[in-house]
Amino acid sequence: MAAATHRDPLHDRADPAPALYVWIAPDPAVQAAIDAHRRAWWWPEGSHQPKPHRLHLTLCPLGARSDAEIEGIDEALRGVRPDSFELVLDRSGVWTRNGVAVVRPQAHPGLTQLHHAIERAILPWTRPVPWEPHITIARRALGAGAQRMTPIRWQVREFVLVRSWLPPHRVWHEVLGRHRLV
Repeated sequence: MAAATHRDPLHDRADPAPALYVWIAPDPAVQAAIDAHRRAWWWPEGSHQPKPHRLHLTLCPLGARSDAEIEGIDEALRGVRPDSFELVLDRSGVWTRNGVAVVRPQAHPGLTQLHHAIERAILPWTRPVPWEPHITIARRALGAGAQRMTPIRWQVREFVLVRSWLPPHRVWHEVLGRHRLV
């Protein structure tokens, strides 16, 4: 006799549910500086570059979530109150394991503390996953050529809870909650 299987309506849809994330998003000036760096690269045919206003650094992925779970997660995130901090984006390149082109920040204790505080707050809904702080600037980018990166300073003042709608939906990132750093 076959074992009964648990059906998850959020994951069993033919039309995939949007995924939830906690991000930090650069302000428009930092987005423009990242985009200017990216435009100086040589890109292979078929590479895909997200629009500048979609650039972000993911702190924690949460997968597809119900409205009730989203409310609980947002409430838990309200208790995360670390200090604001300044990141310096100073490295870029292509990861050969997946062909993703990235911009990376210098190590910063404020970023590490924020990541850990968010992981603790959302523990009831997810488990910690390996994390390499980065901003994805292109996909399908194996063979891309990068210019040396001029450091970009980024004052991080908030993090956001985002629901990402991807194909077959129209691509957009719905901000569900904004959380100011002190």
